[in-house]
Amino acid sequence: MTQEFRHKRFDKGHIIPESFLEEFRTKTPSTRRYLLNSLTLFACISPEQQHQALNDLIQSELVSLAEKTQNYLQDRIHTVFKYFGVDETGESKRIAEYYYRYYLLTGTVPENLTTDYLTHLLNFIIGIEVIKIIFRMSFIEQQRFFEIQGRYAIQVMIFYRYIKPIREKLIHEKLIARDVSGSFYYTKIDLSEDKILDYIFEVFKLEKIETLGELAKNLQFDREYIYKPPHADDRDVPVF
Repeated sequence: MTQEFRHKRFDKGHIIPESFLEEFRTKTPSTRRYLLNSLTLFACISPEQQHQALNDLIQSELVSLAEKTQNYLQDRIHTVFKYFGVDETGESKRIAEYYYRYYLLTGTVPENLTTDYLTHLLNFIIGIEVIKIIFRMSFIEQQRFFEIQGRYAIQVMIFYRYIKPIREKLIHEKLIARDVSGSFYYTKIDLSEDKILDYIFEVFKLEKIETLGELAKNLQFDREYIYKPPHADDRDVPVF
């Protein structure tokens, strides 16, 4: 065996990054053998099984991150959730799912849980919950919601960046049908949690979700006014 062997790379396609090999060489012999055995087993299974194995490992890591930041996130979203009347039953169990959804959109698992990362994740969580609330509103309730915002600029943002795309999606999916009498304007949709989430990620990019989450603490939300019966106010003139 020549002296150059230890410096020679056999993966001519350079599949394994040099940085990984350098890190690999710093591990203890037992850790290196464990990694080698794991990679050997991984190479023997089908592509579908490889994909599932990677997904399982990623989810396991995200569950671990969720457990570490559970109290941090819960403490900060509690006030906002309570203000919007979000039922927090089971929310703690969904923190890991939020992490996973955030991973699917960003493609990264954080090496360190920085304040910046957690701030983005927090805005992401709150943004999703507020969008879910808007999805479940009738069109007249959506109108009341954006009309009570104090500043015209906020009203415009809420309507054109969030309410209008939601309405278009509901009409496109034929969940709300237009009619001459306008009764569709007071119709409430009945969708499962998973379906609403699917629609949210179809309609909104990550940036818009986070922006709404950051804005949420400054929004006006009067449940008694927003959810009062149809035609209970002369101001209830449909806006399309």
